[in-house]
Amino acid sequence: MTNNHETQDQRQDNYALDDTLAGRITQAAAVGIATSYPDWITSKGGLITAYTLSFFGFGALVAYTNAHAEQDGDEPRSPQDASDQGLKPWAIFAAVVLLLILGGWMNVAISRRMVKFLRKRGAKRPWTLLGAIGAALTFLISELEARDIAKLAS
Repeated sequence: MTNNHETQDQRQDNYALDDTLAGRITQAAAVGIATSYPDWITSKGGLITAYTLSFFGFGALVAYTNAHAEQDGDEPRSPQDASDQGLKPWAIFAAVVLLLILGGWMNVAISRRMVKFLRKRGAKRPWTLLGAIGAALTFLISELEARDIAKLAS
């Protein structure tokens, strides 16, 4: 038997960075800034450093915003619960890593084609333009999702 508290929690977005307007703006800004790096940083070492620092900086921001107290009734799961689900944690981890590698490779390939297209059309800073488009799309999608969740919760 479920109570109203449990059914309400199922419809709630638990990703803290998406819960606020500031979080959605942060996500969009991170996408836009990181995408525009090749237009502004010319050395390969500088690009690697900028991407690495951005990755860890944004990861730290996500960790900070997600470090909030759990709601009443949410009890931590024991390690035994995870092993009873049939999928091994290492298999899930391996699948996620493979998907991230494939997604990263596809992202680079598509981005390079888009930049090549924009350069042919006369864009002086195609990575910055691509970053602005990516930031706008990121904000739009996360804002629409937040509005949909708010509508479902009411």
